[in-house]
Amino acid sequence: MNRKNLALIFFALLFFYLLVIQIKAIWFFTIDDMFIPLRYARHWAEGQGLLWNSHEPPVEGYSNFSFVVIAAGAIKLGLNPVIILKLLGVVGLYFAAYGVFLLSRLWFNAAIACLPVIALLIYKGQIIWSVSGLETTVYQALLALALYFLLRGQGYRPFPQVKEPPQHLWTLFSALCLAFASFTRPEGPFFLLLFFGLALVDCDKLQRLKVFYGLFKATLLFSVLYVPYFLWRWYYFGSIFPNSVLCKGFSANTLFFLDGMYLRLAWPFMILALVAVINAKDRRHWFFWTPSFLYMILLAKADPLVAFDNRLFLPAFQFLLPLALLGLSRVSAYFWERDNIVLIFFVFLIGFFCLPAMTPAEYRFFSNNPQAGIRLRQNVLAWLAANVPNKSHVVLADSGMIPYLSNLDFIDSACINNRQMTEQVDSTMYLRFCDQMLKEKPELIILSVLLENRHTFSTPADACLTTKLRDSGDYKLKAIFETGDQHSTYRYSVYRKVP
Repeated sequence: MNRKNLALIFFALLFFYLLVIQIKAIWFFTIDDMFIPLRYARHWAEGQGLLWNSHEPPVEGYSNFSFVVIAAGAIKLGLNPVIILKLLGVVGLYFAAYGVFLLSRLWFNAAIACLPVIALLIYKGQIIWSVSGLETTVYQALLALALYFLLRGQGYRPFPQVKEPPQHLWTLFSALCLAFASFTRPEGPFFLLLFFGLALVDCDKLQRLKVFYGLFKATLLFSVLYVPYFLWRWYYFGSIFPNSVLCKGFSANTLFFLDGMYLRLAWPFMILALVAVINAKDRRHWFFWTPSFLYMILLAKADPLVAFDNRLFLPAFQFLLPLALLGLSRVSAYFWERDNIVLIFFVFLIGFFCLPAMTPAEYRFFSNNPQAGIRLRQNVLAWLAANVPNKSHVVLADSGMIPYLSNLDFIDSACINNRQMTEQVDSTMYLRFCDQMLKEKPELIILSVLLENRHTFSTPADACLTTKLRDSGDYKLKAIFETGDQHSTYRYSVYRKVP
């Protein structure tokens, strides 16, 4: 068997492990926040509208409209929306990997262009969020394909590189992907401004008018698709930004927290990207490193809740990988007359073993822990169904699976689905909410807390309510539900209003 066939077998086995075995091992991981859009989708499919509580003013507590649409369609068809959205995330992972491959092909041959894809799939955060039920990988795929189409529209072609005249059809495909990306995440329009603005800077002066005309047509297509949706949601919800963005995007108590987490992952790739930028023959590199800086600005004050393992930065991180490989190949070319594929392969993988990969212990954790969480929430749901009348008001921060499967009215103490809390967004809004609930006296207050290694983690509102309910004669502790072990315990404490 020759070397080429051995290499093909090796790559086939490697990708089978990365794209099939990893996914199968972690398939049961489902983040509780994925059930938030499902509650909206259920009410919509039932004809009640896009509402959190069926008889209250609308609030946009989700940030992935396209997933709400798909989930509502699944419910209408009698399909399981959880399975549909998880499968969609896996499909998004495959297309994101393909998008990174296509972008890498603009500099490298097919064999070397696989290396950034392998690095992407090795990172555990990429795999975790692919099966979570959230929109992360689908959004990644749309952005990666949008950039590839845009660069093809600029005249760039796969290796070996020969610059062609601008081609407007590719740019229209880019606008189409950016429109769907904007339906999927609220920051999607920022990428239209970023990418199309850079396209004007990147083009040759002699071609600038032609490029501008192509971008104008693409922007018009994007506007025809996106602007009616934007105006509708602004009118329907009464806010430019989703409520989830207002709650989680401007948390003054976590300044640069997510940025620091991302830099700990990305700094080696940023250094290699800098090598690629020095003496670059064109401005393509601008499209690949600016997304990281855009996200560092947008997420400077973001809440780290449900953003572990760089979930929100993954769309930007994927663009660094081809640029980092380009920098690595130039370092290699400096010492050797031609690129050494073996050197690039091993240095890229072994030299960057700082990429946290999934370990057997993490496979077990992300397989077993979510199932325990589902059983815990099912116990809470059973208690609520047996003891609480329909349409009773329930305060709950962990607003995912429990509200999705219940017909009670839930007041979200974590703010995301609470329009009233975001009428004045500041550091005291959770304390104001805490005082307000003790005055309004809803039927139930359910407090959720994570006890981990002698540390207690809860939302600010729940921390306040925990303290005040101890001294309040208006509520009595009725039930406690918990799961975990001696190192980590998740607990629900159910307080009921005293008659």
